[in-house]
Amino acid sequence: MISILGSTGTIGVKTLSLLSNTDLKIFALTAHTNKKLLANQIIKYNPSYAVIKSKNDAEYLKQLCDKKKISTKILSGESGLTYVSSHKRVSHVLSAIVGAAALRPTFNAVKAGKKILLANKESLVMSGSLMIRTAKKTGAIIVPIDSEHNAILQIITAHGSTYNSKNNKYKDDIDHLYITASGGPFLNYSQSQLKRVTVSQAIKHPTWSMGKKISIDSATMMNKGLEVIEACILFNLKPSQINILIHPQSILHAMVHFCDGSIISHMSAHDMRIAINYALTWPERKSLKSNIKKLPLKELFFRKTKKNEFKCLDLCIKALKLGGSAPTILNAANEVAVENFLQNKIKFTDIPVIIDQALKNIKITKAQSIKSLLLCDEHTREYVKRYIDNKWK
Repeated sequence: MISILGSTGTIGVKTLSLLSNTDLKIFALTAHTNKKLLANQIIKYNPSYAVIKSKNDAEYLKQLCDKKKISTKILSGESGLTYVSSHKRVSHVLSAIVGAAALRPTFNAVKAGKKILLANKESLVMSGSLMIRTAKKTGAIIVPIDSEHNAILQIITAHGSTYNSKNNKYKDDIDHLYITASGGPFLNYSQSQLKRVTVSQAIKHPTWSMGKKISIDSATMMNKGLEVIEACILFNLKPSQINILIHPQSILHAMVHFCDGSIISHMSAHDMRIAINYALTWPERKSLKSNIKKLPLKELFFRKTKKNEFKCLDLCIKALKLGGSAPTILNAANEVAVENFLQNKIKFTDIPVIIDQALKNIKITKAQSIKSLLLCDEHTREYVKRYIDNKWK
């Protein structure tokens, strides 16, 4: 059975549409505040449990279930997420909650030895090797859904690289790899143009349809930086082994350069269902019907990122090298900055300035426990909010 954390988001909705391709039954669906869509999903899929953040929304859903004579049990808050992510009847957990809120339920699923379909990169970025070490102890399997990491997994699985759980490593035949980035909607903008970027412009990604937060992260290249951190953790690689290529067409998602000089790439259309379908059935591959019959392969453009070209990307590399709680500080500062940009309180170009300020002024400690990381996350958010309030009154 599967618990889908974030069933009302883009990834959650697409996953629900693909479950008929598997033998999985739905144990739980969860949402943050979208009670209307969650209600419709409860009616359609009749899960054993449903979880929503507020108690008031939970009461609304309970009344709906009573009225419709639906047996779904309604839970609320973090305790509800913990329950459905670690329940003994659950074999698979889709982690598609946005941001740091996914950390605790995802980690609980890892502690319970589940197969984690990871669409939330922040939980891995924040917890880093702590989550991987725990997975080694419990036998949990983490399968990425991000198109780039899913592409890497597809390449190394097809190539025959086997996973060694004892040292969290695939066979020592990967020399380095490439992940691609569209460059976002402002690829060739000057600094003066970036200062005038509006929220409506920033949330319009040129190739993918995503939520507001991840669209902003893609526009700043923070998303790509988080993916570099995630790739290092997932595949036990050094930052120097990961290269980023600007590829506006977003057709080729990753390339793996093996020790014998061979380079194997993965290409697909702009359809997240491909990555989700593979994650659901990995290590097998099952058929997926697609409306896209032909890829636009006439011209594919690639170039390396330039030094100091993307400030948020540079900050991610910095946090990765600093280690410890630095990625947690980076992520928390970014989430608060993006939230303030979406509310038109700061400019687009202020986002990396705020993140840099947090990394320079908040003490970096060892990532010893989830509790310590969550305290660091909370402290960072409070610091950044005060910094923004003082600087942008």
